[in-house]
Amino acid sequence: MMATDTSQQYLLDAYLGEIRGEATFRLLAETLPERADDLHMLAEVERLTAAYLSDYLLSPVSTEAEAACRAAAKRRVTAMSIDSWAALLEEVTPIVQAALEKFKVAEAQAPRELRHVYQAFTAHELVLADYLRLEQDGKGGAHLLENYIERVAPRTS
Repeated sequence: MMATDTSQQYLLDAYLGEIRGEATFRLLAETLPERADDLHMLAEVERLTAAYLSDYLLSPVSTEAEAACRAAAKRRVTAMSIDSWAALLEEVTPIVQAALEKFKVAEAQAPRELRHVYQAFTAHELVLADYLRLEQDGKGGAHLLENYIERVAPRTS
C-alpha cells in the first residue's frame, strides 16, 4: 500500500486518539455509573475504530505508546471533574465538533488510496456528534451507537 509520511502520521495520531477516547469513556463510566451503558457503548465505538485504523498502520504501535494514551485519559478525566451527564455532554460536545471539522479537512486532502479509511474515520466522529446532539436534545442517541457498532464490528473481527 502506498502511503505518505503525512498520512501515516495522521493514521497513527487517529489510532492513538481512539485508544485515549476508549479509556476516557471507560473511566467516565466509573464516574457516572447511571450512564455506564452509554459510556461503554461510546468506548466500544472508539475501540472498534482503533481496530479498524490499526489495519492501515505500517507498523504496530508500542504498548508503551498505548499505555501513555490511557494515562493521558486518566489525567483528562480527573481534570474534567464531571458530576453529571449534562456536564459531560457540555464538555465533550465542543471537543467532538472541533475534531469532526479537522477530520473533514483531512479527508478532503487524503491520498486517494487511503480516502476510504479517512472517510470511515470521519464517519465515526459524525456518529459521536449526532449522538451527543440527540442526547442534549433529550431524544436519546444510543441507537446511533448500536448501529455503528453493528456495522463496524464485522469489519474488525
